[in-house]
Amino acid sequence: MSDSLSRRSFISLAGGTAVALAGLGLVGCGGSSNSDTSSDSSASSDSSAKALSGTVNCSGATSFQPLVEAAAKKFEDENPDVTIAITGGGSGQGLSDVRDGKAQIGRSDVFAEEKLDAFDVAALNDNTVCVVGMGPIVNSNVDVDDLTTDQLKGIFTGQITDWSEVGGTAGKIQVIERKAGSGTRATFEAAVLGGESAPADFAPVAEEDSSGIVVEKIQQTEGAISYLAFSYFDDTKFKALKVDGVEAKAENVCNGSFKIWAYEHMYTKDADEVTQAFIDYMMSDEVQGNMVEEQGFIPANDMKVKKDASGTITNA
Repeated sequence: MSDSLSRRSFISLAGGTAVALAGLGLVGCGGSSNSDTSSDSSASSDSSAKALSGTVNCSGATSFQPLVEAAAKKFEDENPDVTIAITGGGSGQGLSDVRDGKAQIGRSDVFAEEKLDAFDVAALNDNTVCVVGMGPIVNSNVDVDDLTTDQLKGIFTGQITDWSEVGGTAGKIQVIERKAGSGTRATFEAAVLGGESAPADFAPVAEEDSSGIVVEKIQQTEGAISYLAFSYFDDTKFKALKVDGVEAKAENVCNGSFKIWAYEHMYTKDADEVTQAFIDYMMSDEVQGNMVEEQGFIPANDMKVKKDASGTITNA
């Protein structure tokens, strides 16, 4: 499962990653003939030879997990003395874990301000890695390809309950929700429900805290609808819907025509050397220039629009 515990090894400093080197503050070895300089050089050489070691716990948003796992995997061959333990649990879990010292990194696809009080937010450092698009998905047998925002709102508040009400073949709509605390859910509801909540008597067929389980459930459940990050989209397993006639793809997120998206944050608190080295790698050209898009995410620099913690979208 994508949310199961992953143990990864970081890249060694000898591997040549400039960002990791900078994070360690290594001193270069210069030649000199005097004994004092020779002593300094020897100490510097010992420092250079010292590899990172330790364990970094990284919990939180599952929408973000594939990218983090892919980046950690790139490190494992070259730094066997560091382990990164990756778990899910959702954005709320990641934020509370890093706040409470249970994790060194908390992954979140919502701003910390949306989940924590101002005092706790002030103690955290926000590393905004990339952007994630999210969109509605349905079981492959559903014969609907496009829904309006109002129709989605009706479905996810229990006002629309049959596919015939939105132009499809008659059949019960089976809503698969995300659990409270999910950043994916918070992002989707902010864009689709506009601050409203489903009535207390609305009961989805399931509430899941894992994107991977949503993928499984959407395939198994006739008439099902849910939502996922673009990084999980797979047209061999389910169908992604257009929203208001706009296709759910990166280009439309970048130009602002597709409205369901979020920043992917990696929050830290008093990051130690090993944690900061990994954060620096996540922000490096190797990840930002290649891996982000390969894993289905969007480089933040590509965005023509921006969003603040209140959800307001403006031109970048």
